[in-house]
Amino acid sequence: MNQPPVVLLTERDALVAVDLKDALEHAGYRVLGPFASAADALALLRQQVPTVAILGLPLKDQSSLVLTAALRRCGVPFLIHADAVLTEPRAQELQGVPCLAKPALPSDIVALLEEICASASGGSALDAPVRWAGQAGDASNPFIRKLECFTALTDEDRAMLAQISAHPRVVPPHTDLVREGDAPDGVFLVMSGIACRHKLRASGARQIMAYLMPGDLCDLDVALLDTMDHTITTLSACTIVRISPETASDLLENHPRVARSLRLARLVDEATLREWLVNVGCRSAIERIAHLFCELLLRLRAVGLAGEDSYELPITQADLGDTTGLSNVHVNRVLQDLRRQGLIELRGKRLKILNLPRLKAMAEFKANYLHLGERAAA
Repeated sequence: MNQPPVVLLTERDALVAVDLKDALEHAGYRVLGPFASAADALALLRQQVPTVAILGLPLKDQSSLVLTAALRRCGVPFLIHADAVLTEPRAQELQGVPCLAKPALPSDIVALLEEICASASGGSALDAPVRWAGQAGDASNPFIRKLECFTALTDEDRAMLAQISAHPRVVPPHTDLVREGDAPDGVFLVMSGIACRHKLRASGARQIMAYLMPGDLCDLDVALLDTMDHTITTLSACTIVRISPETASDLLENHPRVARSLRLARLVDEATLREWLVNVGCRSAIERIAHLFCELLLRLRAVGLAGEDSYELPITQADLGDTTGLSNVHVNRVLQDLRRQGLIELRGKRLKILNLPRLKAMAEFKANYLHLGERAAA
């Protein structure tokens, strides 16, 4: 009887590790780990050589280079699952290693792992180019995935969109991409992380009016304006593509399916803003945050960046407060209440919704304004 392939798994985030281990075992792999440190993984490697490895970075002891060197000496192919902001400057050290940027779906990681195993059986898996989410093809490109929510795209459309979004730059958190009063210079496309539109009062009070998630464009027709009437800022580390006004015009004028998707996406942005107005004006504090959590789950699912009931939420309680019109103290009380009711689990920057039907009922959440069709059915 053939033995199942053995995967060495490192990941210091316990929730991510559990989800990924379950997915690997369901796909027929035997998992060694997960290990939160390179030292623990190296100790295991001295006793047993795996078929392949998945390295979730960073690790607790920051010794990933020692581990990657040991895997190479043992002839073990591996892939990297890491924060792009941490690993992209070290791309030379990881030359030839398939990479996916966090947070990638377990199914996408398993699919890439299968490619590596197949390559290793017929040649060297390390001949593959470095693969970052947003560069790894249609399945992991949030821009393409979002637009395909609205219109069927051709291979030519996808290739063009992949080319436009192929070279994002890493932007630290709390960085203004464009400020109110600035002359707009191109369109920003978010490929990973979360940014926001917001207005600042003279007192320093801030109102967040929209979250810009992976796959979202910031103001497609912004070149028509002389000056910006709001500020766009990263809330977390992001990877951002700047699209020139000429390229944006070409998308609308010469690619009808893409243009239709972009216009529909803009209508959804407007519908979402209306729903946020209802949130702030008519819902209680706990209903506001419950509604937001439901919305983010569906939006991230649509671009392949959320599981069935969990997703990365790299924002602060202050950000949540400025989004929902609540103080930090009030936000904290609401989160504690949602935990006590068994509705959510929030560990670090990962949110898990424990009872989605109840959370939707509490918020009176109806996903029709997102216009996701069957994708919003869960």
